[in-house]
Amino acid sequence: MTVLELIESTTRYFAKHEVPSSRLTMELMLAEIMQKTRMQLYLEFDQPVSDAVLDRLRPLVKRRGEGEPLEYLLGVTTFAGHRVHITTDVLIPRPETEILFQAASELITPEGLPVLDVGTGSGILALSLAKKFPQLEIIATDVSAGALAQARRNTEGISNIRLLESDLLENSSLPERFQMIVANLPYIPTNQIDGLMREVRHEPRLALDGGSDGLDLIRRLISQSAGRTRFLALELGDGQAGEAKTLCERAGYALIRILPDFTERERILVVEYHG
Repeated sequence: MTVLELIESTTRYFAKHEVPSSRLTMELMLAEIMQKTRMQLYLEFDQPVSDAVLDRLRPLVKRRGEGEPLEYLLGVTTFAGHRVHITTDVLIPRPETEILFQAASELITPEGLPVLDVGTGSGILALSLAKKFPQLEIIATDVSAGALAQARRNTEGISNIRLLESDLLENSSLPERFQMIVANLPYIPTNQIDGLMREVRHEPRLALDGGSDGLDLIRRLISQSAGRTRFLALELGDGQAGEAKTLCERAGYALIRILPDFTERERILVVEYHG
């Protein structure tokens, strides 16, 4: 079987099993297994696929057809140009989180008070911020030991990152003041989780469940952070920006901006503390 024949037959299988972006999914899967770029696959469409590749591919194709996310199957993904490892202990990075990263980066001073990434998960925000601001201390926290293990793997060797296990800001080892706190916390209302896409339901519930209205942890973080940071940047669920803005204003923050995601839904809130 040639590369092209394999891609086309698996694409049909994925389409039959309602896998989104069926051909792209197959190309990404095959490229990762063969350690090639997608362009290299195109240049080798007429080349035979080895038995070793087919043996590795078959169980992954079956699991993807059953709804397991591609990123978990491969164990890797990319964020802001960085290749990162992920497991089912952490959320799969989303494009809107790159908007959060960019919005925070525009306000950070390259030297000065540290930046805190709350609920770091796989460490993608901390990693990207540490690479962009190498003279700045980046502290990353998570309540999940499994998530911190992934963050540690992804940030190994980066000297300006410090990882701490903490329920939001409750770890007493955290500094008293920050120039920026950035957070992508759970924001899905509890009663909506079972109705999410099958792929999303493979992600850790701890990283999805935001309580009855989706704002439980965000509400706590806003309260805990008031007076401890100049800037606060949050990723939110669709329709939550108005309520989160009100919560921030009650805590002494003033709005800087609300940014849309790539579907024009308000998802990123950036505020500044005035007391």
